[in-house]
Amino acid sequence: MINEFKYRPPFKYLFVGIGGILMATIFGGVTLEKGEIWFRIITFIFFLMTSALGIGFLALFISKFSVGKLKIGEDFIEIPGRWKKRTKLKFSEIKNIREIDTYDQVIEIESEKDFHLIEKQWMKSKEFDKVRKKLIERINKNYTQHSI
Repeated sequence: MINEFKYRPPFKYLFVGIGGILMATIFGGVTLEKGEIWFRIITFIFFLMTSALGIGFLALFISKFSVGKLKIGEDFIEIPGRWKKRTKLKFSEIKNIREIDTYDQVIEIESEKDFHLIEKQWMKSKEFDKVRKKLIERINKNYTQHSI
């Protein structure tokens, strides 16, 4: 049986992107007005920074909105990629799972090859708790099978 969980970027990325674009238009408008040159240079710098912020967050939200679902099977977990392709890990390859208790709550999966992250803000809170429980169950089950 394969359990699937929605995994998509938080909507705050969309709002930060739109806010960045709006701020860029404000700073851009001030830059075009006649006035002191030092003030126009400073607002132009802010225009560039907020434009990059807005475009970056909008691009991240749009490109990662349909990354797919996080899947947990009997002997594997498939993590949708935020920055790279989907990663499929067998539970036998996983060395350690720990939850990093930071402001964004992240489950860190250490495998033989690499580290993989599952972020709570990319999921619903209840689904994140279910994923955590299922990972612990499967790892404990896999650990007891190998130790016998």
